[in-house]
Amino acid sequence: MESSGAEMPGAGVPLPSLEDAALVTFHFDDVTLAGYSWWADSKAPVFLLLHGWGEDATTLAPVARQIRGRGWHSVSISPRGWGGSTGVDDYGLSAPKDIGRVLDDLRTEPQVASVVLLGFSMGGVMASLAATTQTEVKGLIVVSAPSDLRSFYLGTKFGGVRRYLDGVLQSQQWHDSSPLTHAAEIVCPMLVVTGLRDTMTPTEQGKRMAAAVPRGRLMELPEMEHHPSPLDWELILDEAAGFLRLP
Repeated sequence: MESSGAEMPGAGVPLPSLEDAALVTFHFDDVTLAGYSWWADSKAPVFLLLHGWGEDATTLAPVARQIRGRGWHSVSISPRGWGGSTGVDDYGLSAPKDIGRVLDDLRTEPQVASVVLLGFSMGGVMASLAATTQTEVKGLIVVSAPSDLRSFYLGTKFGGVRRYLDGVLQSQQWHDSSPLTHAAEIVCPMLVVTGLRDTMTPTEQGKRMAAAVPRGRLMELPEMEHHPSPLDWELILDEAAGFLRLP
């Protein structure tokens, strides 16, 4: 049974232009996904960025710029039902298919050497679910992301997130859309980043995921809250560069 989903504010409304990025759209038979791209000057890895709940592809633009500053490519998209993209949000049911098709398109670009998935919060859930069907991903980075939805629901300090999950998830999704359920299927290296001051996503969520995936590594940042600071992101990218052996 499929989730009825929810169309979020801004769904289908064109994203604003960004001075240093190109607007991109990925047209498929059932959905159009919108976002931005920042291309480096030579062949390099491309990071596909997936934003958190209540956000859109613009949110991770500062991170994309940090990635671009390292000589890597970056693409930030809004999943279905979120700002700029069509369709309805189904919290992960469509993520493996949608993200897989975007990755297939990115791999056809001659300047792309490899692909890395990076998801923040809700985007980390989507990235993790997508990684279960991807055998050619260079690596997966999830930041402040839930791994088990039932315990996340009970542990988060934010009632708005609980109301959202109550309204969107069908009964089987508490299990099926939990990345921890599918941890053994994620074969690529996975960097799991948690902030020890995060009250949105309890740190235990990341610890359990990093321990469960075959090639997981946990990175704990003592001063990080739910949203990483620019310095936190630099530390995360430093760690990812070494862990994933990025040029």
